Amino acid sequence: MTDCRAAEHDTAPSAKEHVEEYLEVLRIFQEEGKDLVKISWIAERLGIAKPSVVQMLKKMQGQNYVKYLPHQGVELTSKGNGVGTRILRNHRVMEAFVKDTVGAELDGKVGCAIEHHMSEDFTNTLCTWLKHPAICPHGYSIPPGKHMH
Repeated sequence: MTDCRAAEHDTAPSAKEHVEEYLEVLRIFQEEGKDLVKISWIAERLGIAKPSVVQMLKKMQGQNYVKYLPHQGVELTSKGNGVGTRILRNHRVMEAFVKDTVGAELDGKVGCAIEHHMSEDFTNTLCTWLKHPAICPHGYSIPPGKHMH
């Protein structure tokens, strides 16, 4: 366990967190039935200029997270889907945990910060403690963990 006095306290999102945020958004679009996602949709959802979105998607394609199709959109690869699903699950499990323990809604910015730092074991522990909720407090399904049924 890391001593909190020695922990890094930088609040700026890392490059990894930016990639994970894109993957989570793409996973949400996929959940909405949109497998091929338009650049403008991503830009609007993240509040980022379209050229910046294209630049990031090209970088993510090089990392095999997405398949970028110029003038058409982008789709998740299997690798990208796995990471996006993990981040989405982390966020929704944390929302359920906060709602169940303190009866409050998880602040969106806090949830977005925490979701990137939750290990699979930690998320599974919370999920078990919550008796494996199927939906988050907002009514969206919580993706099952790799070892969950």
